Formats: sequence, C-alpha cells, structure tokens
Amino acid sequence: MTEFDNELQQWLAGGDLLAQPFPAADDWIAGFDPDRQAVVLKAGPFKRLYLRPQQFSKRFYHQLYPLTIENWSYRRQLQLFDNFCCIDLLLDLRFQATLAYVQKHEELLANINQHIRQTYADLLDEIVNRELQHLSDGVWVQNGLTNIEKRIAAGVCELLTLQQIQAQAQCKITASFADFPSVEPGQHNVYLHVLKKTYEINEQKQIETERQQRLLEQQQILEKQRRLEHLQELTRVEIQEQALESEKKRRLLEEQEDLLALQLAIEKRIHAQQISHDAQLKEMLLDSELRIQEQHQGKQRLAEIRQFNEQLAHEAKMEAMKIRAQIQRREKALIDTESDSLPNT
Repeated sequence: MTEFDNELQQWLAGGDLLAQPFPAADDWIAGFDPDRQAVVLKAGPFKRLYLRPQQFSKRFYHQLYPLTIENWSYRRQLQLFDNFCCIDLLLDLRFQATLAYVQKHEELLANINQHIRQTYADLLDEIVNRELQHLSDGVWVQNGLTNIEKRIAAGVCELLTLQQIQAQAQCKITASFADFPSVEPGQHNVYLHVLKKTYEINEQKQIETERQQRLLEQQQILEKQRRLEHLQELTRVEIQEQALESEKKRRLLEEQEDLLALQLAIEKRIHAQQISHDAQLKEMLLDSELRIQEQHQGKQRLAEIRQFNEQLAHEAKMEAMKIRAQIQRREKALIDTESDSLPNT
C-alpha cells in the first residue's frame, strides 16, 4: 500500500492529515532531498497538500511544485579601529522548505524560496550584527575568529530550523590589517599592537561618546523643559477656555431656567383660565338644563291640570246626565201615578 493510500485511509477514518510529526533539527540539517516536490490535489471541494511519493502518477487534478535546494550567499564587510582592520564575512547558506513549512504558506507555494529570503533577510542581518559588534573589544585578535564563525552559522541554522526550514550554513570571516597584511589572527603576536591601538581608539571614542551623551542629555533636558513650559501654557489656556465655556454654559442655564419659569407661569395662568372657563361653561350648562327641566315640569303640570279639569268636566257631565235621568224617571213615575188615579170614563 502506497503512502497516498495510507493517507486516504487515514482521512476516511477521520484522521488529521495535516498533523505531520516534525523531524528533529539534526535531520533537517542533513536531510536535503533534491527530488522533493509538493503535490496539491484538488478535486471539487476536496483539497490537500502532501509530498510527492516515490510511486506517483500525475493526474489532471494534481499540481506539482518543486521544493528546490536554494543557495544563499551572504557577505558583509566591516572596518574596525579607524580602518586599521578590515573584516570580511562570507556566509554560504543552503536551505530547503519542508512540507510542514509549505502547509503554513500554501498560498506562496509557487515562490516559496523567494518568500523565505524576503522573510528572514532582516533576521539574518540581526544575527550577524549581534556577533560582529563584539569584535570591537579586540579579544578575537588573540583567540581567532573560529568561535564567532561557528556561532553565526549555528544561529542562522537554528533560526531556519525553528521555522521548519532545513538548512546548512558555513561562515568564514577573514581579517586584514593595514600595517600587517599577512598576519593571521590568533597565530601572530600582532594582537599586542592591535590591542594598544584598540584601547587608545576605544578610550577616545568613550570620551567622545560621554561628551556626546552629556550634550544629548542636556539637549533632552532643555527639550523636556521647553515641552513642559509649552504644556503648562497649553494647560493654562485650556483652563481659561474651560472657565469661559463654563461661565457661558452657566449663563445659558440661567437663561433657560428663567425661560422655563416664565413658561411655567404662563402655563399656570392659562390652566387657571381654562379651569375658570370650564367652570363657567358647566354652570351655564347646568342653568340651561335646570330651565329646560323646569319648563318640562311646568308643561307636565299644565297637562296634568288640563287632564284633571277634563276629568272633572266629564264626571260633572256624567253626574248631570244621571240627575236628568233620575228626574225623568221621577217625572214619568208621577205621570203614571196620576193616570192611574183618574176615574175611568
């Protein structure tokens, strides 16, 4: 079963294909692979990045990106002791990106070596500068430059190795003296002369540095004093402006308070007038209702009197009719009695 089949089985089983173990730093230093290539497999939404296995057949959904071994030559020159000594540094660096590195920078895969150069050029400068600044003490003249060369090479390899970039570095530093062109540091006693001159130069530089430092400190004190005075003036002006603004706001609040009091007084007067007006309207409405009620009651009483009079008239009429009827009955009875009392003829 190939590496691809193993990884496919791992993916189908739910494994993390990106969780690749990082090789040790020693393996990175000695593990360059001239045939290393990155394979990008893209089929629909599925995409993965892996190293090209030995048994590999390129398909239409594969893209290959060579991870070449890059040679990087770095050179620096440095003048010491008022050009009495010239330091020439040559750093031969070889590096190669690993799968772990390109997985983190997949979008830069086509130009991965150029990206590494641009990204770590400044850090390489820092490593070299950090070591070269120790040369001014002159101790290296007696001990040689081998330890410094090893530290620079190791520092550069460590920098790239920690970033998962395999690297090998070899540093060579040569020193030439203006008065002793054939002298090798650490092999001849010329260092006594160099140290003497170094101490003299360093002493002069130290005196000048202290003078410049004192001058700089005085200038900084004056600048701080000037800034403090300027800040105090700005603070005073700001306090005055705040006081004026506060007074303006106070007056504005007083005016608003007076306007509000006047508005409340007007609203109270209007409210009192409205209450009085409403009371008058209610009183007029009550008077009107009372008059209407009295008129209605008067009409009702008149109607009741009229009805009572009509009833009395009707009762009187009926009583008169009864009396007439009684009179008529009595008159008829008398007539009948008189007729019965007369003699028959």
